[in-house]
Amino acid sequence: MVQGHAIDSSLQPASLSRKSFLIHSTTVLLGLFICASLITSGSALFTGLNLKAPQFLNVLFGSLIGYLISSVTLHNLGRFPGNRPLSYMIPVLTVSLLSITAVIIFTRIDYSRSVLLLSLCVVPIVTYSEFKLRQHLQTGRYAVIPFGFYQELIRLNPSKFYALEKPSFTAPDTIGIIVDSNEQLPAEWQQFIAEELSKDTPVMDSVAAYESISGKSPLDHYGELAGHELLPSQAYLTAKRLLESSLILATSPVTVPFIIIVAIAVKLESKGPAFFVQRRVGKGGREFSMYKIRSMRTDSEANGAQFAGEDDPRITRIGKFIRKMRIDELPQFLNILKGDMALIGPRPEQAAFVKEFEKVIPLYSFRHIVRPGITGWAQVTHGYAADEDETREKLAHDFYYVKNLSIWLDLDIVFKTIKTMLTGFGAR
Repeated sequence: MVQGHAIDSSLQPASLSRKSFLIHSTTVLLGLFICASLITSGSALFTGLNLKAPQFLNVLFGSLIGYLISSVTLHNLGRFPGNRPLSYMIPVLTVSLLSITAVIIFTRIDYSRSVLLLSLCVVPIVTYSEFKLRQHLQTGRYAVIPFGFYQELIRLNPSKFYALEKPSFTAPDTIGIIVDSNEQLPAEWQQFIAEELSKDTPVMDSVAAYESISGKSPLDHYGELAGHELLPSQAYLTAKRLLESSLILATSPVTVPFIIIVAIAVKLESKGPAFFVQRRVGKGGREFSMYKIRSMRTDSEANGAQFAGEDDPRITRIGKFIRKMRIDELPQFLNILKGDMALIGPRPEQAAFVKEFEKVIPLYSFRHIVRPGITGWAQVTHGYAADEDETREKLAHDFYYVKNLSIWLDLDIVFKTIKTMLTGFGAR
Protein backbone atom coordinates (compact mmCIF):
# COMPACT_ATOMS: atom_id res chain seq x y z
CA MET A 1 0.00 0.00 0.00
CA VAL A 2 1.40 3.39 -0.97
CA GLN A 3 1.68 5.78 1.91
CA GLY A 4 1.99 9.51 1.34
CA HIS A 5 3.33 12.39 3.33
CA ALA A 6 1.66 15.48 4.60
CA ILE A 7 4.88 17.48 4.36
CA ASP A 8 7.02 17.14 1.25
CA SER A 9 10.14 18.20 3.14
CA SER A 10 10.09 14.76 4.74
CA LEU A 11 11.81 13.61 1.57
CA GLN A 12 14.78 15.84 2.23
CA PRO A 13 17.45 15.25 4.85
CA ALA A 14 18.33 18.57 6.50
CA SER A 15 21.91 18.36 5.24
CA LEU A 16 20.69 18.19 1.64
CA SER A 17 17.88 20.76 1.72
CA ARG A 18 18.71 24.32 2.63
CA LYS A 19 15.31 25.37 1.34
CA SER A 20 13.51 22.97 3.68
CA PHE A 21 15.63 24.12 6.61
CA LEU A 22 15.03 27.81 5.83
CA ILE A 23 11.28 27.29 5.45
CA HIS A 24 11.03 25.42 8.73
CA SER A 25 13.22 27.92 10.60
CA THR A 26 11.36 30.91 9.17
CA THR A 27 7.90 29.55 9.98
CA VAL A 28 9.00 28.62 13.53
CA LEU A 29 10.42 32.11 14.15
CA LEU A 30 7.25 33.64 12.69
CA GLY A 31 5.17 31.41 14.96
CA LEU A 32 7.19 32.45 18.02
CA PHE A 33 6.71 36.10 17.14
CA ILE A 34 2.94 35.70 16.59
CA CYS A 35 2.56 33.70 19.81
CA ALA A 36 4.41 36.34 21.81
CA SER A 37 2.43 39.17 20.17
CA LEU A 38 -1.00 37.57 20.72
CA ILE A 39 -0.27 36.61 24.33
CA THR A 40 1.19 40.05 25.08
CA SER A 41 -1.62 42.04 23.45
CA GLY A 42 -4.30 39.76 24.90
CA SER A 43 -2.83 40.03 28.39
CA ALA A 44 -2.67 43.80 28.21
CA LEU A 45 -6.20 44.07 26.82
CA PHE A 46 -8.08 41.57 29.00
CA THR A 47 -6.14 41.44 32.25
CA GLY A 48 -4.54 44.86 32.48
CA LEU A 49 -1.45 43.07 33.84
CA ASN A 50 1.89 44.85 33.90
CA LEU A 51 3.80 43.22 31.04
CA LYS A 52 7.02 43.41 33.03
CA ALA A 53 5.52 41.49 35.95
CA PRO A 54 6.88 37.99 36.69
CA GLN A 55 3.32 36.59 36.52
CA PHE A 56 3.23 37.53 32.83
CA LEU A 57 6.84 36.83 31.82
CA ASN A 58 6.93 33.36 33.40
CA VAL A 59 3.84 32.24 31.50
CA LEU A 60 5.01 33.87 28.26
CA PHE A 61 8.39 32.14 28.28
CA GLY A 62 6.79 28.82 29.24
CA SER A 63 4.25 29.10 26.41
CA LEU A 64 6.94 29.90 23.83
CA ILE A 65 8.94 26.88 24.96
CA GLY A 66 5.81 24.71 24.70
CA TYR A 67 5.16 26.00 21.18
CA LEU A 68 8.78 25.39 20.14
CA ILE A 69 8.73 21.81 21.49
CA SER A 70 5.43 21.08 19.72
CA SER A 71 6.59 22.54 16.40
CA VAL A 72 9.89 20.64 16.35
CA THR A 73 8.21 17.38 17.41
CA LEU A 74 5.49 17.61 14.75
CA HIS A 75 8.08 18.49 12.10
CA ASN A 76 10.20 15.44 12.92
CA LEU A 77 7.26 13.05 13.22
CA GLY A 78 5.99 14.31 9.86
CA ARG A 79 9.11 12.97 8.17
CA PHE A 80 8.12 9.32 8.57
CA PRO A 81 6.08 7.38 6.00
CA GLY A 82 2.32 7.33 6.25
CA ASN A 83 2.23 9.99 8.95
CA ARG A 84 -0.28 12.78 9.10
CA PRO A 85 1.28 15.28 11.51
CA LEU A 86 -2.12 16.84 12.20
CA SER A 87 -3.20 13.56 13.81
CA TYR A 88 -0.35 13.99 16.29
CA MET A 89 -1.06 17.65 16.98
CA ILE A 90 -3.53 17.17 19.85
CA PRO A 91 -1.45 14.64 21.84
CA VAL A 92 1.83 16.50 21.23
CA LEU A 93 0.36 19.87 22.20
CA THR A 94 -1.38 18.35 25.20
CA VAL A 95 1.81 16.76 26.53
CA SER A 96 4.02 19.81 25.93
CA LEU A 97 1.58 22.39 27.32
CA LEU A 98 0.61 20.28 30.32
CA SER A 99 4.29 19.70 31.05
CA ILE A 100 5.03 23.43 30.93
CA THR A 101 1.94 24.15 33.06
CA ALA A 102 2.99 21.52 35.61
CA VAL A 103 6.47 23.01 35.85
CA ILE A 104 5.02 26.50 36.41
CA ILE A 105 2.59 25.29 39.08
CA PHE A 106 4.77 22.81 40.97
CA THR A 107 7.84 25.05 41.07
CA ARG A 108 5.53 27.67 42.59
CA ILE A 109 6.83 30.48 40.44
CA ASP A 110 4.55 33.46 40.00
CA TYR A 111 2.01 33.11 37.22
CA SER A 112 -1.30 34.54 36.09
CA ARG A 113 -4.19 32.12 35.54
CA SER A 114 -5.72 34.43 32.94
CA VAL A 115 -2.49 34.62 30.92
CA LEU A 116 -2.03 30.86 31.22
CA LEU A 117 -5.55 30.18 29.88
CA LEU A 118 -4.95 32.65 27.06
CA SER A 119 -1.70 30.87 26.18
CA LEU A 120 -3.43 27.48 26.11
CA CYS A 121 -5.74 28.90 23.42
CA VAL A 122 -3.14 30.81 21.40
CA VAL A 123 -0.41 28.14 21.12
CA PRO A 124 -2.58 25.43 19.43
CA ILE A 125 -3.98 27.97 16.94
CA VAL A 126 -0.53 29.29 15.99
CA THR A 127 0.91 25.74 15.80
CA TYR A 128 -1.84 24.66 13.40
CA SER A 129 -1.42 27.83 11.29
CA GLU A 130 2.36 27.35 11.12
CA PHE A 131 1.93 23.76 9.98
CA LYS A 132 -0.51 24.70 7.20
CA LEU A 133 1.76 27.54 6.03
CA ARG A 134 4.82 25.26 5.90
CA GLN A 135 2.80 22.62 4.04
CA HIS A 136 1.72 25.23 1.46
CA LEU A 137 5.30 26.43 0.90
CA GLN A 138 6.67 22.94 0.27
CA THR A 139 4.48 21.57 -2.50
CA GLY A 140 5.95 20.47 -5.82
CA ARG A 141 7.41 17.53 -7.78
CA TYR A 142 10.80 15.83 -7.87
CA ALA A 143 12.76 15.19 -11.05
CA VAL A 144 14.30 11.70 -11.14
CA ILE A 145 17.58 10.98 -12.95
CA PRO A 146 16.84 7.84 -15.06
CA PHE A 147 19.80 5.69 -14.02
CA GLY A 148 20.14 2.86 -11.49
CA PHE A 149 17.39 2.51 -8.90
CA TYR A 150 14.56 4.83 -9.91
CA GLN A 151 11.68 2.96 -11.59
CA GLU A 152 10.26 1.60 -8.33
CA LEU A 153 10.21 5.12 -6.93
CA ILE A 154 8.18 6.49 -9.84
CA ARG A 155 5.77 3.55 -9.70
CA LEU A 156 5.31 4.20 -6.00
CA ASN A 157 4.09 7.79 -6.49
CA PRO A 158 3.94 9.01 -10.13
CA SER A 159 2.23 12.24 -9.07
CA LYS A 160 5.24 13.22 -6.95
CA PHE A 161 8.14 11.90 -9.09
CA TYR A 162 8.78 12.09 -12.82
CA ALA A 163 11.72 10.75 -14.87
CA LEU A 164 13.84 13.17 -16.89
CA GLU A 165 14.51 12.34 -20.53
CA LYS A 166 17.34 14.86 -20.81
CA PRO A 167 19.40 16.88 -18.30
CA SER A 168 16.88 19.71 -17.81
CA PHE A 169 13.65 20.19 -15.88
CA THR A 170 10.42 19.57 -17.77
CA ALA A 171 7.95 20.42 -14.98
CA PRO A 172 7.73 24.06 -13.78
CA ASP A 173 6.88 23.01 -10.20
CA THR A 174 10.07 20.93 -9.75
CA ILE A 175 11.52 21.43 -6.25
CA GLY A 176 14.29 18.82 -6.13
CA ILE A 177 16.32 16.09 -7.85
CA ILE A 178 16.39 12.38 -7.06
CA VAL A 179 19.44 10.36 -8.17
CA ASP A 180 20.94 6.94 -7.46
CA SER A 181 24.16 7.98 -5.73
CA ASN A 182 25.78 4.61 -6.50
CA GLU A 183 25.49 5.03 -10.25
CA GLN A 184 28.27 6.40 -12.47
CA LEU A 185 26.41 9.04 -14.50
CA PRO A 186 27.35 10.35 -17.96
CA ALA A 187 29.23 13.67 -17.95
CA GLU A 188 26.25 15.80 -19.09
CA TRP A 189 24.10 14.51 -16.22
CA GLN A 190 26.89 15.13 -13.71
CA GLN A 191 27.21 18.69 -15.00
CA PHE A 192 23.44 19.18 -14.75
CA ILE A 193 23.40 18.07 -11.10
CA ALA A 194 26.41 20.26 -10.29
CA GLU A 195 24.70 23.31 -11.81
CA GLU A 196 21.50 22.66 -9.84
CA LEU A 197 23.44 22.20 -6.63
CA SER A 198 25.03 25.60 -7.19
CA LYS A 199 21.47 27.00 -7.28
CA ASP A 200 20.68 25.34 -3.91
CA THR A 201 18.36 22.79 -5.54
CA PRO A 202 17.87 19.85 -3.12
CA VAL A 203 19.41 16.58 -4.35
CA MET A 204 18.52 13.29 -2.66
CA ASP A 205 19.47 9.65 -3.08
CA SER A 206 16.79 7.56 -4.81
CA VAL A 207 16.85 4.76 -2.22
CA ALA A 208 16.47 7.26 0.62
CA ALA A 209 13.52 8.84 -1.22
CA TYR A 210 11.93 5.42 -1.72
CA GLU A 211 12.33 4.68 1.98
CA SER A 212 10.84 8.06 2.91
CA ILE A 213 7.67 7.26 1.01
CA SER A 214 7.30 3.50 1.56
CA GLY A 215 8.78 3.05 5.05
CA LYS A 216 10.89 0.09 3.91
CA SER A 217 14.25 -0.54 2.27
CA PRO A 218 14.52 -2.20 -1.17
CA LEU A 219 15.99 -5.62 -0.39
CA ASP A 220 17.29 -6.15 -3.93
CA HIS A 221 19.39 -2.98 -4.02
CA TYR A 222 22.53 -3.74 -2.08
CA GLY A 223 24.81 -0.95 -3.29
CA GLU A 224 23.16 1.67 -1.10
CA LEU A 225 23.30 -0.64 1.91
CA ALA A 226 27.01 -1.21 1.43
CA GLY A 227 27.71 2.51 1.35
CA HIS A 228 25.46 3.44 4.24
CA GLU A 229 26.59 3.95 7.81
CA LEU A 230 24.61 1.08 9.28
CA LEU A 231 25.72 1.06 12.90
CA PRO A 232 23.29 3.09 15.03
CA SER A 233 24.56 5.61 17.55
CA GLN A 234 25.87 3.70 20.56
CA ALA A 235 25.22 6.73 22.76
CA TYR A 236 21.55 6.72 21.77
CA LEU A 237 21.24 2.95 22.22
CA THR A 238 22.71 3.24 25.72
CA ALA A 239 20.40 6.11 26.66
CA LYS A 240 17.47 4.18 25.14
CA ARG A 241 18.19 1.12 27.26
CA LEU A 242 18.53 3.18 30.46
CA LEU A 243 15.27 5.03 29.76
CA GLU A 244 13.33 1.86 28.91
CA SER A 245 14.60 0.03 32.01
CA SER A 246 13.72 3.02 34.20
CA LEU A 247 10.18 3.15 32.76
CA ILE A 248 9.69 -0.58 33.38
CA LEU A 249 10.87 -0.34 36.99
CA ALA A 250 8.75 2.77 37.61
CA THR A 251 5.58 1.11 36.27
CA SER A 252 6.19 -2.31 37.85
CA PRO A 253 3.82 -1.67 40.82
CA VAL A 254 1.02 -1.57 38.22
CA THR A 255 2.21 -4.02 35.57
CA VAL A 256 3.29 -6.87 37.87
CA PRO A 257 -0.14 -7.28 39.61
CA PHE A 258 -1.84 -6.96 36.23
CA ILE A 259 0.33 -9.72 34.75
CA ILE A 260 -0.49 -11.95 37.74
CA ILE A 261 -4.25 -11.39 37.29
CA VAL A 262 -4.07 -12.24 33.57
CA ALA A 263 -1.92 -15.30 34.31
CA ILE A 264 -4.53 -16.56 36.78
CA ALA A 265 -7.26 -16.11 34.15
CA VAL A 266 -5.20 -18.08 31.61
CA LYS A 267 -4.61 -20.82 34.17
CA LEU A 268 -8.33 -21.07 34.98
CA GLU A 269 -9.36 -21.30 31.32
CA SER A 270 -7.04 -24.10 30.21
CA LYS A 271 -4.66 -26.63 31.64
CA GLY A 272 -0.96 -25.99 31.55
CA PRO A 273 1.44 -23.25 32.65
CA ALA A 274 0.31 -19.62 32.54
CA PHE A 275 3.61 -18.48 31.07
CA PHE A 276 5.29 -19.57 27.87
CA VAL A 277 9.06 -19.62 27.37
CA GLN A 278 10.49 -19.85 23.87
CA ARG A 279 13.98 -19.58 22.39
CA ARG A 280 14.38 -16.61 20.08
CA VAL A 281 17.28 -15.01 18.20
CA GLY A 282 18.42 -11.58 19.36
CA LYS A 283 21.23 -9.08 18.86
CA GLY A 284 24.29 -10.52 17.16
CA GLY A 285 22.42 -13.71 16.31
CA ARG A 286 22.55 -14.91 19.93
CA GLU A 287 19.67 -17.01 21.24
CA PHE A 288 17.80 -16.16 24.44
CA SER A 289 14.68 -17.28 26.31
CA MET A 290 11.72 -15.00 25.62
CA TYR A 291 8.81 -14.88 28.08
CA LYS A 292 5.14 -14.54 27.21
CA ILE A 293 1.77 -15.15 28.79
CA ARG A 294 0.47 -18.33 27.18
CA SER A 295 -2.19 -17.58 24.56
CA MET A 296 -2.32 -20.98 22.83
CA ARG A 297 -3.00 -24.54 23.84
CA THR A 298 -0.05 -26.37 25.39
CA ASP A 299 0.21 -28.66 22.31
CA SER A 300 0.37 -25.71 19.88
CA GLU A 301 3.84 -26.71 18.63
CA ALA A 302 3.49 -30.45 18.77
CA ASN A 303 4.28 -30.57 15.05
CA GLY A 304 7.11 -28.04 15.24
CA ALA A 305 7.31 -24.24 14.98
CA GLN A 306 4.47 -22.71 12.97
CA PHE A 307 3.29 -19.21 12.09
CA ALA A 308 0.09 -18.05 13.76
CA GLY A 309 -2.68 -17.73 11.20
CA GLU A 310 -5.97 -15.86 11.02
CA ASP A 311 -8.47 -17.37 13.53
CA ASP A 312 -5.84 -19.93 14.50
CA PRO A 313 -7.64 -22.79 16.34
CA ARG A 314 -4.66 -23.19 18.68
CA ILE A 315 -5.41 -19.80 20.29
CA THR A 316 -7.57 -19.86 23.42
CA ARG A 317 -10.47 -17.46 24.06
CA ILE A 318 -8.50 -15.38 26.55
CA GLY A 319 -5.46 -15.78 24.31
CA LYS A 320 -7.26 -14.12 21.42
CA PHE A 321 -7.98 -11.05 23.55
CA ILE A 322 -4.52 -10.70 25.09
CA ARG A 323 -2.86 -11.15 21.68
CA LYS A 324 -5.07 -8.46 20.17
CA MET A 325 -4.19 -6.03 22.97
CA ARG A 326 -0.54 -7.23 23.05
CA ILE A 327 -0.96 -8.08 26.75
CA ASP A 328 0.75 -11.45 26.24
CA GLU A 329 4.00 -9.57 25.58
CA LEU A 330 4.18 -7.90 29.02
CA PRO A 331 6.45 -10.56 30.62
CA GLN A 332 9.09 -9.48 28.10
CA PHE A 333 9.72 -6.51 30.40
CA LEU A 334 11.96 -9.01 32.21
CA ASN A 335 13.83 -9.65 28.94
CA ILE A 336 14.42 -5.91 28.65
CA LEU A 337 15.81 -5.67 32.18
CA LYS A 338 18.09 -8.63 31.40
CA GLY A 339 19.39 -6.88 28.26
CA ASP A 340 17.99 -9.45 25.79
CA MET A 341 15.41 -7.10 24.29
CA ALA A 342 14.29 -3.49 24.01
CA LEU A 343 10.84 -1.92 24.13
CA ILE A 344 11.20 -0.94 20.47
CA GLY A 345 13.02 -2.94 17.79
CA PRO A 346 12.55 -5.75 15.24
CA ARG A 347 10.54 -8.66 16.63
CA PRO A 348 12.75 -11.66 17.52
CA GLU A 349 12.13 -14.81 15.51
CA GLN A 350 12.50 -18.47 16.46
CA ALA A 351 15.86 -20.02 15.60
CA ALA A 352 14.24 -22.53 13.22
CA PHE A 353 12.67 -19.74 11.17
CA VAL A 354 15.86 -17.65 11.21
CA LYS A 355 17.93 -20.47 9.68
CA GLU A 356 15.39 -20.91 6.86
CA PHE A 357 15.07 -17.19 6.19
CA GLU A 358 18.84 -16.71 6.07
CA LYS A 359 18.98 -19.25 3.22
CA VAL A 360 16.40 -17.53 1.02
CA ILE A 361 16.44 -13.87 2.10
CA PRO A 362 19.77 -12.05 1.58
CA LEU A 363 20.98 -9.86 4.45
CA TYR A 364 18.35 -11.27 6.83
CA SER A 365 20.85 -11.03 9.69
CA PHE A 366 20.96 -7.25 9.21
CA ARG A 367 17.98 -7.02 11.59
CA HIS A 368 20.19 -8.42 14.36
CA ILE A 369 22.30 -5.25 14.51
CA VAL A 370 20.04 -3.92 17.29
CA ARG A 371 18.24 -5.60 20.18
CA PRO A 372 14.85 -7.05 19.22
CA GLY A 373 11.79 -5.30 20.64
CA ILE A 374 8.32 -5.89 22.04
CA THR A 375 6.98 -3.53 19.39
CA GLY A 376 8.61 -2.19 16.26
CA TRP A 377 8.29 -0.40 12.93
CA ALA A 378 7.31 -3.57 11.05
CA GLN A 379 4.66 -4.46 13.65
CA VAL A 380 2.88 -1.09 13.52
CA THR A 381 3.05 -0.71 9.72
CA HIS A 382 2.72 -4.29 8.50
CA GLY A 383 1.49 -6.53 11.32
CA TYR A 384 2.28 -10.23 11.79
CA ALA A 385 3.95 -12.28 9.05
CA ALA A 386 2.48 -15.66 8.17
CA ASP A 387 4.77 -16.85 5.36
CA GLU A 388 8.05 -16.18 3.57
CA ASP A 389 6.70 -13.38 1.36
CA GLU A 390 5.26 -11.48 4.31
CA THR A 391 8.49 -12.05 6.23
CA ARG A 392 10.44 -10.52 3.36
CA GLU A 393 8.09 -7.52 3.48
CA LYS A 394 8.57 -7.18 7.24
CA LEU A 395 12.33 -7.44 6.78
CA ALA A 396 12.23 -4.47 4.42
CA HIS A 397 10.55 -2.48 7.22
CA ASP A 398 13.12 -3.74 9.75
CA PHE A 399 15.91 -2.51 7.46
CA TYR A 400 14.27 0.90 7.39
CA TYR A 401 14.10 0.99 11.19
CA VAL A 402 17.75 0.08 11.72
CA LYS A 403 18.96 2.57 9.11
CA ASN A 404 16.80 5.40 10.48
CA LEU A 405 16.92 4.61 14.20
CA SER A 406 16.41 7.79 16.23
CA ILE A 407 14.43 9.17 19.15
CA TRP A 408 11.87 10.56 16.68
CA LEU A 409 11.29 7.22 14.96
CA ASP A 410 10.96 5.48 18.33
CA LEU A 411 8.48 8.15 19.46
CA ASP A 412 6.50 7.63 16.27
CA ILE A 413 6.39 3.88 16.95
CA VAL A 414 5.13 4.55 20.48
CA PHE A 415 2.20 6.58 19.08
CA LYS A 416 1.47 3.91 16.45
CA THR A 417 1.69 1.13 19.05
CA ILE A 418 -0.97 2.79 21.18
CA LYS A 419 -3.20 2.99 18.11
CA THR A 420 -2.40 -0.66 17.31
CA MET A 421 -3.39 -1.77 20.81
CA LEU A 422 -6.69 0.10 20.54
CA THR A 423 -7.54 -1.26 17.06
CA GLY A 424 -5.92 -4.71 17.24
CA PHE A 425 -4.13 -4.09 13.92
CA GLY A 426 -2.19 -7.16 12.72
CA ALA A 427 -3.18 -9.36 15.66
CA ARG A 428 -3.23 -13.15 15.17
